[in-house]
Amino acid sequence: MTTSPRRFTSSQHSHLAQHSHAAQPWQPTPLQLFANARLLLAENAIPGDTTSAVVAMHVLECFLLRANYISAKENGPGVDTGDFTYSGMICRASRLPPHPGAIWLSNSLSWQQNGRRVASGGRTVVAPSEGLIWLGDLSLLNPAGAADVDPYAQHTQFTVLEFGARAGSGGIGALLQPLIGERVFGTLKPNRLA
Repeated sequence: MTTSPRRFTSSQHSHLAQHSHAAQPWQPTPLQLFANARLLLAENAIPGDTTSAVVAMHVLECFLLRANYISAKENGPGVDTGDFTYSGMICRASRLPPHPGAIWLSNSLSWQQNGRRVASGGRTVVAPSEGLIWLGDLSLLNPAGAADVDPYAQHTQFTVLEFGARAGSGGIGALLQPLIGERVFGTLKPNRLA
């Protein structure tokens, strides 16, 4: 049975939102087949304070598309001249100890969550978050987590500026995100060493 948007009442919305939360863990997203990047991001002791102690690292495997090149007139907090902005969806994620080594690029990494960031003890990685990106052919990754398996891959710094974006985690986001993944937006910094 289809429901006309005009007949969609708040009680129906509440039922659907509760159903989407009850369906945890999320199923693999359809974009997983097209994932092209891994992000290694710091979860800080003080959420959003990138200078506070790192309590965990999060690996997000994502489907990302480049959006804009940042010129001198567009730079600002978290976005420097020469950066590229990227936007896409999280396909799967894991939470690791603060110093995970090369395991974040291993093809044998154990995934803990599909489609969104891993939460533990009511906490997760939040924006802004600084870390690394490996943008390349994920099928080439090996058990050792060697970054040089794809000579064309970009392995550099990355800053996430926003999770969830327009939809957020509630409301329509509670319906969309389990289907396609949580949105991520950030900047690839090609002029910084990984």
